[in-house]
Amino acid sequence: MSRTHLTRHQGWFMAGALLLALAAGGAGTALGQQAPGTPARPPQRQHLLTPEDRAAIAQIYWHRMQERLRLTDQQVSDIRGILQARRDAARADIQTLFAARRELRNLLQQPNSDPAAIQSAAGQVKQLQDKMLDQRLQTQLAIRSKLTPDQLAQWGELHKGTGRGAWRRGGGFGWRRS
Repeated sequence: MSRTHLTRHQGWFMAGALLLALAAGGAGTALGQQAPGTPARPPQRQHLLTPEDRAAIAQIYWHRMQERLRLTDQQVSDIRGILQARRDAARADIQTLFAARRELRNLLQQPNSDPAAIQSAAGQVKQLQDKMLDQRLQTQLAIRSKLTPDQLAQWGELHKGTGRGAWRRGGGFGWRRS
């Protein structure tokens, strides 16, 4: 067997996670070539997946999660509602965080920036990150409250090795070192 091994279960999870990441992020922009002498227009963002594609991918993902965790229809509905509410609430915070990071980066790139202004901008970034961490924690606690102990243990097994830094540890998306 090769150095990395991917089980069937992990392969489906990896494919689902990749498709959800593409669907959630909306992929890329299309940059067309302009004719000489025409004024430059900002490129328009075009999504790789249509809303129908995203809905179909989500349906497949939730059907598989329901099977693997033996979730009831009510649990699926509750968890999806929690996640949708979290996404809706996070949109403005994410935009504010991006703007704060941009401001901090701009201040750091300017040689004559006031150190107090840099500290203030960094404090704002930290405050927003802390707020978002607290919201993620509340979301996780709300989801946990909808799962039985067995379902929670299975959830942990399904997500083992897919977190931040998993690639460096050799466990990202189910890939394992031999």
